[in-house]
Amino acid sequence: LREGKDALLQGLKKDLNRSEEEGYFLETNIIEHAAQNALDNLNDWTSETRVSTNLINLPGASSLKPDPLGCVLILGCWNYPVQLALVPLVGAIAAGNAVVLKLPTDMVPHSSNAMQRLCDQYLDRKHIVVMEGGVKTNQALLKERWDKVFYTGSDVVGRIVYEAAANHLTPVCLEMGGKCPTIVGKTSNLEVATKRIAWGKWMNAGQTCVAPDHIFVHKDISKQFREKLLKNVKDFYGTDAKASKFFCRMVNGRHTQRVSSMLEGQKDRIIMGGNFDVESRYIDPTVLFFGDDWKSFESSRAMSQEIFGPVLPVVEYTDAERVAQFINKGEKPLSLYVFSNDAREKEIFLRTTSSGAYLVNEIATHLTNEELPFGGVGHSGIASYHGKFSFDCFSHQKAVLRRPDTTVLDIFARYPPYSSLKVSILGFAQTVRPAWKFRVLKYALFLVVAMIIVQNKTRIAPMLHWLVDLVFGPTM
Repeated sequence: LREGKDALLQGLKKDLNRSEEEGYFLETNIIEHAAQNALDNLNDWTSETRVSTNLINLPGASSLKPDPLGCVLILGCWNYPVQLALVPLVGAIAAGNAVVLKLPTDMVPHSSNAMQRLCDQYLDRKHIVVMEGGVKTNQALLKERWDKVFYTGSDVVGRIVYEAAANHLTPVCLEMGGKCPTIVGKTSNLEVATKRIAWGKWMNAGQTCVAPDHIFVHKDISKQFREKLLKNVKDFYGTDAKASKFFCRMVNGRHTQRVSSMLEGQKDRIIMGGNFDVESRYIDPTVLFFGDDWKSFESSRAMSQEIFGPVLPVVEYTDAERVAQFINKGEKPLSLYVFSNDAREKEIFLRTTSSGAYLVNEIATHLTNEELPFGGVGHSGIASYHGKFSFDCFSHQKAVLRRPDTTVLDIFARYPPYSSLKVSILGFAQTVRPAWKFRVLKYALFLVVAMIIVQNKTRIAPMLHWLVDLVFGPTM
């Protein structure tokens, strides 16, 4: 990452017109943090963890031991090609897996080529294989059996990946997206809200899975919101975003046409931008304002799919519960953003909607926190990663139970034939109790075992071993 930084940033510039500054902060630096976090915590993550033991298995010791899954497939994505390939790779390596990493060469060839060269140079090629290619390569890889498939991309391709994995009963992590709604309440700080929304929406020309997809703004502050939003876009990218070094390009002509087609028939709704050039893969930062016309807003082409581009529909609201109902009619989003200082309004969206993440007065930055899982729910994704969640994503938590094999400590009541005495003993052992009662019984059993040890001095060594396990945890 450090020695190959220039090659990676140059590839991102050629593929997406991403500036060196954003290429570092949005891609390579995030991977550096992920790698350092794994190095700092690897001993803890891989350690066997003691858990409590139920009455039937006492004396005994229970624990969880993380095991690598085996050989896993990671399918990278083009919008953040370096970050979305290498962050999951960190987790897969930390968990002890062999990896095949497929890069999106067909969409971002320069970034992929740079990663291929650097991975071949620095990584163990016996256990980590990096491949380039397009759709046919993906299809060939998905025919094989893997111990896990990790995919980032659209839900359309996600279904194909899921179906292919199901043929082998292979578990998956699907990181997709969806339409991330943003609510701007009348108590919000518009100076902060509009800056963060403009930054989150138009970085990478809107080609971000956690970008604000559409805005619900309270009618009382709608005018001020629009004025400040447009001003911030000009402050960020100038009067001509096409000339700005910080405004990216669409990944290819097909996606440029797809997003620009959302502007057809919306001339009266455009309050900023609206220009595009398919050949240069450019679309203006564009805002579509629908006022309080929810019917036109809902039926617009921009609301028919995830936008994944620099077009932002805005509609006014007065009732937060109506907004929540509208959100719940669609698929569950990857992120939901609420700009508000009204406790009741924030609580409505937290408790009555479902999303991969819920952010108050912020956009997208939750993915920089290694202590938070990053992933969707429903159509926006299956499973999560980042930090220890990446390690867990590529691990199996093996259940481990250790018990003594001495006859003295064997519960005779477990074996048939079952007399009334045995049934009574088993019934007592299996009775459902509150946790505090179980703790009392556990320590009572400790005293019983201690007495048995005293009375069976010839077997004291193995019994003492399991007594220590019972009190202090497994001694391996």
